Amino acid sequence: MLGVNVLFMLFAGVAFLGFILNALFDKLKIASVLPLMLIGLLIGPVFNLVGTGPGSAIAQLTPYVTALAVSFILFDVGLNMKFSHLKRVIATATKFTFGLEIATGVVVSVAAFMALHFTLGWSLIESVIFGFALAGPSAMIVPTLMKLVKVSDDMKTTLVYESVASDMLELMVPIILLQLMVSTGMTATAAIGAVIWSIIGAGIVGFVSGILWLLLLNRFHEASQNYSWMLTIAMVLATYSIAQLLGLAGAITIFLFGLTFGNIGSIRPKSTIAHEPTFTERYLAMPYDTDHVREYQREIVFFTSTFFFVYIGILFEASALSTPIVVLALLITFIFILMRVLFTPMLKSYMHNSSASGPESSMVHYNIARGLSPAIVATLPLAYGIAIPSFLDTMFLVILISNIAATVGIFISYKPAGQKGQPPKPSVTPA
Repeated sequence: MLGVNVLFMLFAGVAFLGFILNALFDKLKIASVLPLMLIGLLIGPVFNLVGTGPGSAIAQLTPYVTALAVSFILFDVGLNMKFSHLKRVIATATKFTFGLEIATGVVVSVAAFMALHFTLGWSLIESVIFGFALAGPSAMIVPTLMKLVKVSDDMKTTLVYESVASDMLELMVPIILLQLMVSTGMTATAAIGAVIWSIIGAGIVGFVSGILWLLLLNRFHEASQNYSWMLTIAMVLATYSIAQLLGLAGAITIFLFGLTFGNIGSIRPKSTIAHEPTFTERYLAMPYDTDHVREYQREIVFFTSTFFFVYIGILFEASALSTPIVVLALLITFIFILMRVLFTPMLKSYMHNSSASGPESSMVHYNIARGLSPAIVATLPLAYGIAIPSFLDTMFLVILISNIAATVGIFISYKPAGQKGQPPKPSVTPA
């Protein structure tokens, strides 16, 4: 077991490593996600510096680490996403996201069933749980990558929106199916209704909490001004906890909280003498600049995401891996890329260079890194009392290989969009 001093040194080392990898991205073209996961592999399953088995401290900490990562990172995503950008792309982004994720989920489910039904005895419903848990890119990884690569605002908003919506779908479908497997009296309609309500309710709680918090900050603006970030983060954690206790989707709640807080709170009164301030300008706009919150938030998200990627690597176990599982993981990663290539033309108007080989096309093609949602789903069957042979290890192997493929793809193809001699093309929303 690691001592306190060594553990502190490990935390410091992870932070410095994450900073160095991010700083070197434009030269090395390697996002920090994969190296950090590999560091976790070395700490955990390779050298066994920390125990990760049932009952270990790492296993017991997993729900807390996941909750903190979701709270900090998805609040940051919502905080920095602009309504104006989201409104401009939401129709196309929604069609792209759900069309791609459903198609990918179906194809991966079929591949898993054909590969593991006769070798491990996976049923069709178990294969569908696996396939839809891996249907889209991770909301924990894509926002980090978007801060490093240069793409248009509309493309960036679309890909971040896709990652958040994908994480929702990756949790929703497996939970519905798992509830059906364990609840003899629950109908498919009831299960779907419960999950849909958890999403709608999450949106309501996130929006109301954001409005309430802006009202409170305005009411006590003099006392809260110097502590706005710390108090806001406390509200984020409280909102997440309330959503989870109510059985709602905490990730969606926090995203909506950040979106409400960052956009409505940033509204500034119009600079005209005759203008009468609206209710929003008077009571909901932050009494001071939200950049203060964004500055602190950027730093905490940097450390949280860096540590989370190392943590994912630590959790990986290779005890039950076999040749069919490795081959399946490689095939699934190829399917991820193929499906994205087929759907990329839907986003061509958001690209500076709309050719199939342009840097932004390659960014869309290789945006396949899986993370948070499949990692959560990997542990759910056991939580429901369902034993699916090698389910967890197969899921984590796909997460690892998809991150390797994404890193290699970006390394080979990435060029800064809008570089000298290539002025950015204005974004045009497709009809």
